[in-house]
Amino acid sequence: MSRLSFRGRLFAVLLLVSAVPVGLMAYAGYVTLRTSDLGIEGRSELERIEASYQELNRALTGLPMAPAADAARVEHERALRDFGIKFRQVGGVQRQLPSQLGGVLGVAALVLLFTVAVVGTALSRQLAAPLDEVVEWTGRIERREALPSESDRSRGIPEFAELRGALRDLARSLEQGRQAELEAERLRTFGEVARRVAHEMKNPLTPIRLAVLQLRRGATPETAELLEVIGAESARLEAMAREFAQLGRLPETVPSPVDLRELLGEMLAAAVPDSIAREFSATEEAVVVEAQYDPLRRAFSNILRNAVEACQPGGTVAVTLTREPGVIEVRIADSGPGIPAEKRDLVFQPYFTDKRDGTGLGLAIVRQTVEQHGGTITVTDTPGGGATFIVRLPA
Repeated sequence: MSRLSFRGRLFAVLLLVSAVPVGLMAYAGYVTLRTSDLGIEGRSELERIEASYQELNRALTGLPMAPAADAARVEHERALRDFGIKFRQVGGVQRQLPSQLGGVLGVAALVLLFTVAVVGTALSRQLAAPLDEVVEWTGRIERREALPSESDRSRGIPEFAELRGALRDLARSLEQGRQAELEAERLRTFGEVARRVAHEMKNPLTPIRLAVLQLRRGATPETAELLEVIGAESARLEAMAREFAQLGRLPETVPSPVDLRELLGEMLAAAVPDSIAREFSATEEAVVVEAQYDPLRRAFSNILRNAVEACQPGGTVAVTLTREPGVIEVRIADSGPGIPAEKRDLVFQPYFTDKRDGTGLGLAIVRQTVEQHGGTITVTDTPGGGATFIVRLPA
């Protein structure tokens, strides 16, 4: 035998709950009528009173009696006769009441049960449908399928609307967690490959650099120029190897209090040349965050270097530091050409670059560092032109 659905069980319970008071009401009415019935004893008592009065009346017949007494006797006889008639009428009606009341109660019970059936059907549908929907949604979440849009379920019980909202938040959190896990795994894979490449690159670079130093001592101008190119390219390969080695590597230092106002002020002054205007603003005297100092410094240094490279002489690099409830926000804006909207998500991907000499790892390492500190990094337009990198760290 198949199990009843939740809606069927709910309807059966509602019907049973309504049937119990109907039955109790009918039983109470029946008992009341039975206990209030005049019954056989009442009729026998009335007949005894009538018989005794008739005997008394026969005994008084022929006896001298005052007119007033005789009139009282006649009136008493009439009243007793009227009472007997009414008593028998009431008894007859009362004997018919159980069957009549049974019919009335039956009709009332049918009306009540029909009303309960209609209301119960609507109520069970209203309660069961959202629960069935919740069960369906949990299956969708398990299968990683998209949930219906908000407009599909605009009506219903408010509590179920809150539950649907909570399920949407749960689905988003799970999806974000899965994406973060996939991204972390991808970075670990990139990092492992990059470290192997870096190791293989460093091995020949050291003897190449030493050989260049030896050759420069007696080199002709033409040879010296060629050696300069070799040295520059070797240095670039070494820098690339260092970046490869950093990708996917967790910070090894111990977190410590870092004053971002002091750190960013010093870095802005050191990284931005005099040909580019510097602007710095902070809402507080000291904005301290628990962080890994060296990785965080490298991350901000990378962003500032990109901002400087994007600016022409006479441009501006602006750093803004603010604290919000639970969040510290750093904005680094430049007045360069900006980043097209379609490339803003790509700039944080490993090996993506528009620079001729770029490795495509700088901003990927920046994002890795920021996320390892529990923060986020995004890029948007600078009002008036340029790009603004926004780093948000937990306060």
